[in-house]
Amino acid sequence: MKLTLKYFLLLFALWNGVEAKIFGRCEFVAKLRSLGIPGNQLATWTCIANFESHFDTKAVNSQTGDYGILQISEIYWCSNSNTPGKGCHATCSQFLNDDINDDVACARHVFDETQRWSGNGFTAWTTYDRYCKGNVDSFIANC
Repeated sequence: MKLTLKYFLLLFALWNGVEAKIFGRCEFVAKLRSLGIPGNQLATWTCIANFESHFDTKAVNSQTGDYGILQISEIYWCSNSNTPGKGCHATCSQFLNDDINDDVACARHVFDETQRWSGNGFTAWTTYDRYCKGNVDSFIANC
């Protein structure tokens, strides 16, 4: 069995007792609010987390190399080594625990960079065009 670096890092994180968490929808919304996400973006971020990871902080897409609750890409934004790197100056494995502060900080950076060159920061996530474009207020209803 071939053990890639990606799987090694995931196993290492799990072996080291990294606590993962599956957030409830409204719990996720409350966390985003506490981290200063603008109210007019809450529903879209919540929709993205729902379709990207089902609010699971340990989600890894082995086909695309995306990590964590907001599926941060290893291609541009995080390093698959023990040394933080790429656009968010982070290791991908640090997005697999129950502390999503760094996930949200990186996602905001991805959003800002994408916004700067494309005009819509949410297009960095493929689920945006497919599921989260338009009125998605139902994702924050009753929260």
